[in-house]
Amino acid sequence: MHTLKLLFSTALILAVTACSSYSVNSDYTEDYDFSQVKSFKWHQQPTDQASLNYLGGDIFDHRIRDYVTKSLILKGLSNSNSNPDIFVSYGVLTEDRTDINTYNTYSGYAPNWRYGYYGNNYGIATGSTQTTVSNYKQGTLMIDFIDPKSNQLIWRGTADGRLDKDASPEERREALREVVDKILAQFPPKS
Repeated sequence: MHTLKLLFSTALILAVTACSSYSVNSDYTEDYDFSQVKSFKWHQQPTDQASLNYLGGDIFDHRIRDYVTKSLILKGLSNSNSNPDIFVSYGVLTEDRTDINTYNTYSGYAPNWRYGYYGNNYGIATGSTQTTVSNYKQGTLMIDFIDPKSNQLIWRGTADGRLDKDASPEERREALREVVDKILAQFPPKS
């Protein structure tokens, strides 16, 4: 019974973790007219170099720029080096995290029989605690849109989640493409 409870708990945790691999959010300046945005240009913003190197350095940089550019073009924007409506940049951050989970498992045997007027009761119960420690990297991707006239941030989309160090290059490419698509699905903001 103890093993069955432990297996069920583990399966439930794995199912929940698989479904919630990352969260996506966005925020924007309310008074900016996003309906006028027709063109963009890449604008380099400083990013955490150690995080960029962990994610693949120039390979990651090329992929993220390619995926964002393709997504914006599909939204009807053009990539323009002269007089763009917005600057586009991105930033990445990775940090070490630790999950500590403690599970309490109990099993018991408590028969009851009556003897005489008051009866006798006895029971045997056992319990154990199991703790698991998991170290992992948490990654954050930020895609920023900046007004070229004021140089102010007007829109930011973020994705935050656990990085899979064992993912194949194909899995990493697909995950990045999916994250970029989910972030940019929130642009332009719905008023």
